[in-house]
Amino acid sequence: MDANNKKQDYLMGETAIFKKLDRIDELLTLPTIAMEVNSMLQNMETSIKMLSDIIEKDQAIASKILRLVNSAFFGFPSKINNIPHALMVLGFNTVRNAVMSVSVIDTLSMKNVPNGWDIEEFWKHSLAVAVTSRTLAEKTKLGSPDNCFMGGLLHDIGKIILAQFFREIVLQILTLAGDEKISFSDTEKEINSIAHDQIGGYLVKQWKLPSDLVDAVRYHHSTTTKVYDLNFLIIIHTADYIVNAFNQKSRTNINITSLRKDAETIMEKQLETVDEWFPETAIEIDSACDFFLREI
Repeated sequence: MDANNKKQDYLMGETAIFKKLDRIDELLTLPTIAMEVNSMLQNMETSIKMLSDIIEKDQAIASKILRLVNSAFFGFPSKINNIPHALMVLGFNTVRNAVMSVSVIDTLSMKNVPNGWDIEEFWKHSLAVAVTSRTLAEKTKLGSPDNCFMGGLLHDIGKIILAQFFREIVLQILTLAGDEKISFSDTEKEINSIAHDQIGGYLVKQWKLPSDLVDAVRYHHSTTTKVYDLNFLIIIHTADYIVNAFNQKSRTNINITSLRKDAETIMEKQLETVDEWFPETAIEIDSACDFFLREI
């Protein structure tokens, strides 16, 4: 079978894919605790006690949160012994994102994956983009570091949906990407498949997460400026390219021709000095992977 014929196999139109997703009642829902915490933090009257009570109802999550805040990833000098203490030291937003991070990775760590799909490598990349996004937010002051961490963690989540419910499409993409030595995203465009970022944005919206997060997931490969928070999107977009350039196998200069033009301008200083600051970020990435991926 030639390449042109292969590219026609198993393709579904965008409308058909979203209709199928709408019919999947069990579409990868987050644990109740994550949804409750996210909802509570949209209420300005939520107290430390109210939030602590909700988190402590799920002892498995509470235990993981305490392990996380006491891990090398946060590096606090003194031990945090309980959820109220964690909330006071870290703040509501950081704990919310910790709950979401643990829940997302636990829920979406598929065991029955398509051949050629490495779920651990997927999460390593996602965590690397998450940590790099947090670093860029800290350096530029253009976004909340905690929110940018979550945006980086979720940016490729649409690939999980494709792998779970549209295996033939993913297998075709993986095969062609390997044969033609091009990226997952470029292969989607070449075969006119629905993009993983569009599916990811759909899922994050279904979870009722903030609009800036939905946009960051949906448009991280796009050049659109019609988003809720353009700086947030640019941070996720730039972090993704930095991580792809500084992968574990090689250290190389970033090919800025692949970056958005506005990202080149806004992130000029960070891109020029990336060789200086990224090695320290890589250590933080290793710490994040050690914690979040120990049970995958």
